[in-house]
Amino acid sequence: METSSAIELIDDVIYKPGWIFTARDHAKRFEGTIIVRVDYPARNSNRDQSRVGYPEEITTYAEFPLVVKACTDEDLYIALLRMIMSIEEHEAREFLRVQPTHWAPFHPHRADGMRRWAARNGKSDLLADLQFGIA
Repeated sequence: METSSAIELIDDVIYKPGWIFTARDHAKRFEGTIIVRVDYPARNSNRDQSRVGYPEEITTYAEFPLVVKACTDEDLYIALLRMIMSIEEHEAREFLRVQPTHWAPFHPHRADGMRRWAARNGKSDLLADLQFGIA
């Protein structure tokens, strides 16, 4: 697939309200590659917010590189679903907390949370968490 075709297909994707998918060509750096940016609504997941029910709404984002040179449209949509699942997993790890301290055992913005998650999922690479906008 041409990068321009992939970008057009991504522009037409609809998911949940407030989720916006945009792509840009990255082929000058890596042949047949795009960067997919996903902007999405969330709640501030800081510990202080967890104590009061996460009232603060925010918009955040994640970016994913994607080689599209040999992709079909179905391959592209599968890749987008994997991105979505990665985002949903990331958010779940932020929000899972334990009372009374509101500790987040797998928090994806904390090195110990990243390590705990990776160790229980057969991963050694902690870099996946760094593609989210806060990192």
